[in-house]
Amino acid sequence: MNELVCGDCWRRDHLTFAQRLDPAFIRHGSRSLCPEHRALRAELCRAAGPAHRRLPGPTENQAA
Repeated sequence: MNELVCGDCWRRDHLTFAQRLDPAFIRHGSRSLCPEHRALRAELCRAAGPAHRRLPGPTENQAA
């Protein structure tokens, strides 16, 4: 009973579609993932690019 289970597989098998979209059921942080879901996450992160891009401030937009 103490074996690690892929969090994404568990969500797919045990939650309804509506529950998977509900913020109360979304848990961020470290958890175990199967190789398939680990590769999918890595691919999505590469495709998304930098998560926190710095937007230009008001002084950077003004011409000198």
